[in-house]
Amino acid sequence: MDRDAFAQSLQDLRADRTHGAAELAGRAMDVLEESARGAAVTDGAALKRELDWRAGALAEARPGMMPLANLTRRFRADLDALDPADPGSLRRDAAAAARRLRDVARTAAEQAADNAAAAISAGSTLLLHSESSTVRRVLHRLVGHDVRAIVTESRPRDEGRSVAARLAAWGFAVDLVPDAAVGLMADRADLALVGADTLLPDGGVVNKAGTFPLALACRAAGVPFCVVSKSFKQRPGDMPPPDNEADDPGLLHPPAGVTGVNWLFDTTPARLVAWWYDEHGAHRGPAAP
Repeated sequence: MDRDAFAQSLQDLRADRTHGAAELAGRAMDVLEESARGAAVTDGAALKRELDWRAGALAEARPGMMPLANLTRRFRADLDALDPADPGSLRRDAAAAARRLRDVARTAAEQAADNAAAAISAGSTLLLHSESSTVRRVLHRLVGHDVRAIVTESRPRDEGRSVAARLAAWGFAVDLVPDAAVGLMADRADLALVGADTLLPDGGVVNKAGTFPLALACRAAGVPFCVVSKSFKQRPGDMPPPDNEADDPGLLHPPAGVTGVNWLFDTTPARLVAWWYDEHGAHRGPAAP
């Protein structure tokens, strides 16, 4: 992958408002693997510098998504340990490191989904918000278990519509509701299940805007608010709080003279979380009944 192709991949990553953090982190590892194989650099030391720079650029492309930062940091550590004396070996080893990290992340997602699915009883009604590849894995494991889904539209990009369509195709009974209706719908669910873009050191959850109101509605209704995520989404305690990202304000269709403010993420405090599920198991949260 030459510089022009990398620049396009970087721009695509910055602009992507459809895929979740884990999917984008996996795509970043694909870009690094292709970069290791095809960067137009012949000197080993220069290649190391180029790959390190590309990993840093990928991490900075989406500051609100912790998997990018964590996986690229691990890649850079692996890269730092490689010997630049043989450029051919360096390319192979760097590509293998990126591929290994992508596979580790994918395995963690599968295990987290296993743990969450095992905790959901047949016949349950789930309240869902936004698109999450890990939540999608959980739901696929629940096909045939008579599970019903209440799906928010997840405005302004309405990714909940594609989630609802997929679940209906899988045989789920699905209700699609406006984001503003979570207060009305929470007490009709047995639990809410969401993914996470970042897990904070205190147990808080950064996720698609609208997650926090959903968690508050669940607290008022006495319904468990649950999070399924890989542990590599954890934000280290020595890092500053994440900057929020803004999406295109035009999606809000603000009238003339009005400023549209279209935040991508919000933060749900740990006190509202009943259960976390990751690749290591189920973890009881402060809001567990």
